[in-house]
Amino acid sequence: MLRNLPLLALACLFSAVLAACGYRPLGRTGPPAGTERPTVAIPLFANRSTEIGLESIFANTFIETFARSPAMRVTTQPERADLVLEGKISSVAYSSTAFFNINRSLVRRVTIQVEVQLTRRSTGKVIWKDHGIVQEDYVVDQTYQEGEALKDLGVRRGAVTLARKMLDKVLLVI
Repeated sequence: MLRNLPLLALACLFSAVLAACGYRPLGRTGPPAGTERPTVAIPLFANRSTEIGLESIFANTFIETFARSPAMRVTTQPERADLVLEGKISSVAYSSTAFFNINRSLVRRVTIQVEVQLTRRSTGKVIWKDHGIVQEDYVVDQTYQEGEALKDLGVRRGAVTLARKMLDKVLLVI
């Protein structure tokens, strides 16, 4: 029993030091105690590209991504929001990245450029603005329906990637 006493004392000392070190994970832990989370509204994005339907895909993806953050609340009513996040899809381009032969591609890449700005609704002041470019690869299928479904999946993956990047940047300024 006495032989294990130094080992037991060392274990207790280690536990006390570890508990008192103040280590805690940083990041999306929400606002400081006593402050209310700001509300953000995300209206339908503007679409300046030739691709139909991207405005709703991107707006819905941003809404879903921002709603998961404990640091803010998402609202559907811009007139009741503290902040308004607006986006504009500038362009969409498709290119082939892998080929079966000279006439047939196996993998294509979608490149989407989006401009996003965060405005404080009460003052109308833009507090943050960014230009995001996202590239996502998708497999090409020879049938039209499968090919369009795979292209849509690539666009949606790109929207998720961009929404996560923009959320991380917005959390630094609110």
